[in-house]
Amino acid sequence: MDILIVEDEPDIATLIARALQREVLAARQAPNLAEARRAIAERQPAVLLVDLGLADGSGLQLVREMAGQGPFIMVVSGQGDEVDRVLALELGADDFVCKPFSARELVARVRALLRRGEPRPQRAAEGPPEPLVVAGVRLDPARLRIAREDGPELRLTAAEAGLLELLLRRPGQVVEREEVYELVLGRRLLPQQRGVDQLASSLRQKLAQLSADRIEIASVRGRGYRLVIG
Repeated sequence: MDILIVEDEPDIATLIARALQREVLAARQAPNLAEARRAIAERQPAVLLVDLGLADGSGLQLVREMAGQGPFIMVVSGQGDEVDRVLALELGADDFVCKPFSARELVARVRALLRRGEPRPQRAAEGPPEPLVVAGVRLDPARLRIAREDGPELRLTAAEAGLLELLLRRPGQVVEREEVYELVLGRRLLPQQRGVDQLASSLRQKLAQLSADRIEIASVRGRGYRLVIG
């Protein structure tokens, strides 16, 4: 289990690698997309730390390619405005850290991602909802997974899992778009922004794929979404 740092500034890549290594986390470095792809083919990392501004293209290309393929993805970038953050999350990133950053906070966030892949202890009533099996599909947002009882599973992004958790907490009820934007994406919804709709669409496709269209995220015009189980 290791972390691949995709960063074209050697000083920053070394700073991150040393911070991870102090916490006994193995780290490799790749300065561009081509080297990152070679490193992933050689050995898939547990976590990808991806800069957006790379010499041979945008780190978002790698986020898109690797989303749902195994590694957790954290974008670490100086391009930290709202558009970049929301786009990265929509494409499949699990977290976004803006430069300049605290090395201690970054390592803590990496550890938090790694914990998502571990079995969770039983939560108190106020914690995330317990996994629910409906229409032959196990919905488990706490572990970023939805899976058929007979085996096939899909990994959720952090944003998709957050939306699913909100829907599971309110069975049959409408979850407002503004709530999704603030609670899941961490921003206030502004006029004409469509990021929440795209997030709902990506989760809807995954649920439909595993449930043979028996689990649906229904859009409620002018309000938000609710979970419908057929």
